[in-house]
Amino acid sequence: MNFVIFPMFFASSALYPLWRIQEASPLLYYICLANPFTHAVELIRFSLYARISWLSLLVVATCTVAFLTGAILAYDPARGFLARRGGGNT
Repeated sequence: MNFVIFPMFFASSALYPLWRIQEASPLLYYICLANPFTHAVELIRFSLYARISWLSLLVVATCTVAFLTGAILAYDPARGFLARRGGGNT
C-alpha cells in the first residue's frame, strides 16, 4: 500500500503549492495535475478561504465514483472474511 500512497502523496500539492511546482518543473506540474490527491488537497485548501475549485471537485467526484464502482464490481462475498476463516458455507 505504501508503494502506491507515498508516490501519490509526494507528487501532489500537499507539500508545495501548484504555482511553486510549476516554476520549478513544468513536467512535474503536469504529473501533479493528473494526480487525484492534488485535487483533494486543493479542495481542502480552497475551502479554508470559503471558495471552491470546480475542476478539483469534478476530479475528486469522478475518481470517487470510478473507484467505488470498481470496488463494488470487484467485490466477491464468497471470498469474504468468514470464508477465509473457515466459517463460511463454501
